[in-house]
Amino acid sequence: MAQSSVLMRAHGARPHGALVMPDVQPKPTKIVRFGQSAFSTFRTVELDIVRPSMNSIQFLYGHGASAHGAPMAPGFKLEDVNTLRFSDAGYVAENAAPYPPYISSAFDLDRSLTLTADALGGSLSAGSITISNLGGSLDAVLTSNINDHLPVRIRAGQKKWDAARRIWTDPVSSSLTPVFSGLGKGWTLDRTSAQIDLLDATYWLTGAMPIAIYGGTGQLDGDTNVVGRSVPRLRGEVRNITPTLIDSVNYVYQISDGPASITALYEGGYAGGIRYGGIVEDLYAASPAPGTYTVQTGTNGTWMRLGTKPVYAITLDAEGHFRSGAAPSNVLDILRQFLLEDMLLPAAYIDPEWGETSTMAPWPGGWFWDGSASVTGKDAVTSLLSGLGITLVPTRTGTLLPIRLLAPSIGDNVVAELTPDVITNLAGDALDSSLDPPTWRWRIGYQHNFTVQSAGTGLHPQITAAQQSFVAMQDRAAVWYSGSIKSAYRMPNDPDTVSTALSRQDDAALIAQRHGALWGTQRRLWAVSLPQFYAWQIELGDIVRLTAPAPGLEGGALGVVMGEQIRATDQTVTLQILV
Repeated sequence: MAQSSVLMRAHGARPHGALVMPDVQPKPTKIVRFGQSAFSTFRTVELDIVRPSMNSIQFLYGHGASAHGAPMAPGFKLEDVNTLRFSDAGYVAENAAPYPPYISSAFDLDRSLTLTADALGGSLSAGSITISNLGGSLDAVLTSNINDHLPVRIRAGQKKWDAARRIWTDPVSSSLTPVFSGLGKGWTLDRTSAQIDLLDATYWLTGAMPIAIYGGTGQLDGDTNVVGRSVPRLRGEVRNITPTLIDSVNYVYQISDGPASITALYEGGYAGGIRYGGIVEDLYAASPAPGTYTVQTGTNGTWMRLGTKPVYAITLDAEGHFRSGAAPSNVLDILRQFLLEDMLLPAAYIDPEWGETSTMAPWPGGWFWDGSASVTGKDAVTSLLSGLGITLVPTRTGTLLPIRLLAPSIGDNVVAELTPDVITNLAGDALDSSLDPPTWRWRIGYQHNFTVQSAGTGLHPQITAAQQSFVAMQDRAAVWYSGSIKSAYRMPNDPDTVSTALSRQDDAALIAQRHGALWGTQRRLWAVSLPQFYAWQIELGDIVRLTAPAPGLEGGALGVVMGEQIRATDQTVTLQILV
């Protein structure tokens, strides 16, 4: 097999500009034939690395050495950022930039949409790459550079066989397909290689949400009862939350770390006992009148103070905004702003297709975190996307994008036709036991009750019957059910009520209908292996037509791409397709 040459410069070994061949020769790759042309798939890896400087900062003030206001010469850089370029089969870009064939093992990667009856959102993927260091050719690079949580980009291309010249020709770099974009965790060295673990965009969701902590110094900093506790955080519209009592002497409660408005206040579930006393600039300037409460709100938080010691538990309905003043109302829009502002996610990691106002999920709602436990970005994503049929996945270009899962139907845009001439392997895959057999009933919650209160001495004697019924349950539910599924299967699935962040019954009913259309019938999950370069043209959530000599697929069937599995040792990609 002919090979692409890779040009490298050996500093000091030859005259400046002299060309030398790499020590490691390209390894053969599997040839995938489409039509009459022959192609060889390869991958490139770009690693951003930091070379620390040996210089140190020194401030030398020479009074009178230059005129006042004169521009100063730039100082020394404390580090240099460079990009290392490698490949698994050798590649030279059109600008003569070489990608030597040092990648001995590419990476493993798993991505998928939600495939459980709890319908929680969120997906994680992981992997690593291995760089060959035979003969110690990369010793200087590995020991003098740092690759700690810096960008890593993997792309794929196809060399084309030139039969006339009997060589493989390299494609232009703009034609390479993104396969992975994320971060590297650092070098893991052994005698002949270096391994770099990969982190995708969901890495930003694994950390705890940055939030203020009560110091216990008094007033708005809380008393000794809340020392070390996190400040509560409210985003969107919520029902029956318990505010944090931060001053037990003056009956001061905190509702959120940002602006918020109270729509109803309850004592023991009764809304008519404590009256609204208005907004004040300083809660401690004057005590509210007996039987009333006052509110202090702004970008630094929202608090309320009672004029009388309560007899029963205090809860409230409220609507919270972000500290910046942003006030999205729809759940998916709240999540986007939450990632940017509360989790401090760099804006570059939000996919361009995910706009500030979502047309995918125009459903209002919200969530409340009371500060009693640390909250990760993953926890927040799960709370806000639970039950919506939407999964937040890392894309191949390194961004986060919400993907909606719907039952495929005639008229959908079919992205690819998967037929026996491109399928290299086909096998049945098992669905989660909560989805197989089919579900005969879906109960999708709305108006989540954050403080469940049972009937008894803890409730106000004047509580209304409607409110007493509401506070006793965690969720109201919109229901979809199928009598035919219940009678056709001896033990059909019947998931518990799924808690959501939704506030409207109509939205919950729509989602319940969608869940019924998707999971209220017998579904099959197929593991379909395709040549890598073909599979990388297909994304999660795409609709494909699957035709194969297997039960139910002989005449073709529409399916949804649910998952993607890449293994370093394989020349194929396995897609999970739900039919």
